[in-house]
Amino acid sequence: MQQIAMVFLAFGMLACSATPREGRPANHVACQVIFDAGSSGTRLYIYQLTASGWVKHSGPRTAALADPVRGISNQTMADAEAVTDSIVAAMAQIQQDGPLQSDGMLKWKGFEWETNCQLETVAVYATAGMRLAERQHPADTESLWEMLNLKLSKALGRSVTTRTLTGFEEGLFAWLATREEQPDANFGIVEMGGASAQISFPCQACTDSRWVLVQGVDVPLVSISFSGLGQDEAWKTHSNPSECSPGIGLRDSAWRVADCTDGVALPAGLGDSIRGFVEQADIHRWHLAGAFLFSKHSDFGDYCQNDIVSAYKPKTSCFRAIYQAYFLSSMGVPISTELSQVDWTLGAAICARDSCLAKAGPPECRWSRGGCVD
Repeated sequence: MQQIAMVFLAFGMLACSATPREGRPANHVACQVIFDAGSSGTRLYIYQLTASGWVKHSGPRTAALADPVRGISNQTMADAEAVTDSIVAAMAQIQQDGPLQSDGMLKWKGFEWETNCQLETVAVYATAGMRLAERQHPADTESLWEMLNLKLSKALGRSVTTRTLTGFEEGLFAWLATREEQPDANFGIVEMGGASAQISFPCQACTDSRWVLVQGVDVPLVSISFSGLGQDEAWKTHSNPSECSPGIGLRDSAWRVADCTDGVALPAGLGDSIRGFVEQADIHRWHLAGAFLFSKHSDFGDYCQNDIVSAYKPKTSCFRAIYQAYFLSSMGVPISTELSQVDWTLGAAICARDSCLAKAGPPECRWSRGGCVD
C-alpha cells in the first residue's frame, strides 16, 4: 500500500506542476523525453542538446508496459491503470534523487527538467514485447495506449507520442546512437533484447535499404528486426532446452555446443538472406549493443562447462552464452566485434530532432515532424 501511495503522490505532484513556473529562465535547453517501454521494464530518459553535445539523464524504472496485455509477470489488464500511472509518475520522480541502493549508490540522479528544459518531444516507445502483444491482443493493446496517452498528455499539459516502434526503427535508433561516436557511417550494429534482435547497416546496393537523414546526409540503411529471436523468447521456443542447461558440459562429457544450437528455431533461409545483404554492404566494422554488453568471454566456460551460478536468470545462463554467438554467426557478423555503450533511446532523440525518417517512405515517414517528403 505504501508503494502505491508513493506512486499516486508523485502523479499528483506532476499534475499540479504542469503550469509553467513563474521566473523560469527564458532560454531553456532543448530536451527530448524518451520512455523505453521494453520487455523487461520501462525506463525514463531525458536528453538535453547542449553546445557540447547530448547529455542523458536517466530516471526511474517502472513495470513493463506490455505485461498486462500479454498476461505475464503476474500482470493482467486489471493492472493497466497502475502500470500507466507509474509511468506518468516517473516524470515527477526524476526531478529528485532516486533511492539509495545497497552499495550506497543512487538509482538515479535527480534532474529538474521543468526549470532546465524546453520539451521538444515526449514519447513512450514500446519495442518487441509490445509488437508481440499487438498481434496477440490488439484491442487490449489499443486500450492501453489510449489510457497512457490520455494520462501523460494531461499531466504534462501537452501532446505526447505513445506507440510501438517498428522493427526498422528499433534497429535504426541503435545505429543512430552509435553513429555519434563513429568517424563515418560505414559500420553495422547488432542489438539483442529479450524479445527481438536487430541488425542495421548502410547498403547502397541492397533492395531492402531505406533512405535515412543522418547528420545532414542521406544514408541508405538496412534495418531488420527479428521478432521472437531475442534471448528470452528464443529460449521459450527452444525444442530441447535440457541440452542448454547450466553445467551440461560438466555432467555429460559427450555433449557438444551443436546439441544446444540444434534446438534453436531460426526461420528457414534467414541466415543465408541476411549474410547476402551483409556481403553486399561490404561492412568490416561491427558493433554490438543491448544484451551483448552484459556478456563475458568466460560465460561459456563458467555456465556451460562448470557449475558456476549466474546472478542473472541462472536457468538460461548457458543458453545465453551459446545463443548470442550462434546468432551472430548465423547473420555473418564476426563474433570479435566492438561493444557500443550507447542506448537506442539516444537515437530516438536524434531522429525526433532531425526528422530522420522524412524520406524513409511508409509507414515510418508519417511520424516525422515534417511529414513525408518525396
